[in-house]
Amino acid sequence: MESLTAAASLRARWEVAARLVAATRDLLEARPGAGGGEAPHALVARGWDSFLLSLDEDELAALEIRGHDADWPVRTPAALVALAARVREVCTLPALPGAGRPAAPLRQRRGETPRKRAQIDAFARLVAPLATRATRVLDVGSGHGHLARDLAGQLGLPVVGLERDPALAGRARSLSSGASPTFAPTFAVTDVLRDGLSLAEGDCVIGLHACGELGELMVTSVARSRGVALVLVGCCLQKRRQGSRAPLLTLAAPDDGLARALDLPRRLLGLSNLAARDEGVEATRAENLVARERRLALNRLLSEGGAPLRLGSEIDGLNRRTAQRDLSWLVARAFAVRRRPAPSQTAIDEAAAWARVAHAQARRLSVPRALLARVLEVYVLLDRAAHLESRGLRVEVGELFPAAVSPRNLALVAR
Repeated sequence: MESLTAAASLRARWEVAARLVAATRDLLEARPGAGGGEAPHALVARGWDSFLLSLDEDELAALEIRGHDADWPVRTPAALVALAARVREVCTLPALPGAGRPAAPLRQRRGETPRKRAQIDAFARLVAPLATRATRVLDVGSGHGHLARDLAGQLGLPVVGLERDPALAGRARSLSSGASPTFAPTFAVTDVLRDGLSLAEGDCVIGLHACGELGELMVTSVARSRGVALVLVGCCLQKRRQGSRAPLLTLAAPDDGLARALDLPRRLLGLSNLAARDEGVEATRAENLVARERRLALNRLLSEGGAPLRLGSEIDGLNRRTAQRDLSWLVARAFAVRRRPAPSQTAIDEAAAWARVAHAQARRLSVPRALLARVLEVYVLLDRAAHLESRGLRVEVGELFPAAVSPRNLALVAR
């Protein structure tokens, strides 16, 4: 595979990331089964399965939390060490201007969490220099309007929030009601995925955690426009109406095999959301691990006497946060939703004991797959950035805030 230099172009970086994704597509597909059992063929073929299953709890935790930056055990197969090095090279990105923490303490506003406040402050520092030449700022997917309010107050420009959910737009208006009319943003209810994104010269288009297809629409709309700037932090790449994502770029020399490998289905794009840090977005790492055990136990109970359920479908009809509740409560809710009689407490206890063993094995066999999660996110970032650059825009990419603030911290700036 090609090697990167600090001065490598966006297209060169994209090609290196693309070839890494293609070369490891079988590892990305190698999700351990719900019942544990045999290791995926991609691991066996590489001779990695025995090593992975030998990891003790401390070694496993270090690899899960630090990934390619971890100190791998000395007995790690050389090819796996080499893969971690390649991942580290692809995923090493600069810190963008404005990424540092502000000198003044953060002022948390009504309806905001401390993490949201930190994200908005960093994002606003990135937007401000671009907005000096803008005539209007469009906040796509504006939600509760925290970012739009902040920018309207800072920039003294018209800021328009675009939101498809009328309830969220209404909430944004109510939270903005106390602002001076001169600096108050406006909020429009519109589904840009359905109706398109109409841009005019002088617009600055922004999206803080614009999910999947929405981020793609912003990129392609700006690429087709003149005199429009873009600041984007993507998220949840799997959220799209299409079943898969094809690259925006193609290689100079056509390669059908690479093109097929880069047609990424939603189930793989969802891997980019993996984050095993001690403090997660909604729960701690320890809480999330226990929740996954509960879901595995629930999957087994629901599958008994019938066809095995697809992993993840065990909480269909429930909020995913219900997996943070007690297993007996979760089982009762899941069976009630399906109008099935709940199993006995003995059956629940047996499923829980089985899930502890199966989950421990699945965690170990998932290490290479989790290692590649960030690669998918970086690959999509570079695909979008290089596409914009090919249309004549000046583009920067990098990390905007620490992963502890949000693991979805990769930003794209296009002028």
